Amino acid sequence: MVIQIPKVPDGRAMPVPRQSIIPPKIVSIRSEKYLVRTIAADDASDRWAGWMGDPEAMHMLNLPARTWTKADVVGYIKTFDQRSVLLLGIFEKSSGAHLGILTVDINQATSQFLVNMLIGEPGYRRKGVTWEITVPFRDYFFETLGLEVALASALVRNTPITEYLLKTGWKLDQTLERNAKSNPDGGMLDLCLFSLSREAWRDWKKSQPRRHKA
Repeated sequence: MVIQIPKVPDGRAMPVPRQSIIPPKIVSIRSEKYLVRTIAADDASDRWAGWMGDPEAMHMLNLPARTWTKADVVGYIKTFDQRSVLLLGIFEKSSGAHLGILTVDINQATSQFLVNMLIGEPGYRRKGVTWEITVPFRDYFFETLGLEVALASALVRNTPITEYLLKTGWKLDQTLERNAKSNPDGGMLDLCLFSLSREAWRDWKKSQPRRHKA
């Protein structure tokens, strides 16, 4: 399950404030089965590199055709300051297996955060990983960090994610027709823009069966 990684061209690409004196965030978010934590350079792996060339991920994320190496992953990790631009890993607690990544761009000036996600391991897609981490992940950013609005985007064709966002309280703000250029064939793709306020998140969480609050 994937959320579109490219920045949104309507002002949602977060400007990064100067935060050099702020120490990196050490994030640790736990659900019953999974751990979401800050990524370190030694988390880079050939398997992670392989995710980026996976046909399903390439289709959903509209990634250009290329082969990633472990060195490419190390370079990618280094582009995140882990202060306002976070790279988090999703790990299975029982095995320690690395299953996917989340990126979060935080704009403290507007109290917004832009979220992107990739479940890289094909065997864990559509297996409930995203649902299980939903509550603790959003609680961390809305309640622990006190941010007010979450933002996300997804290609219209990425129905697993667009349906997940709508089912978990997000609002579809706008559909931009023919907005993103397809890497494989150059065609133009439609892009959905979503938002979730802290108040809407709290209301959604209260409305859910107990099983979604673990």
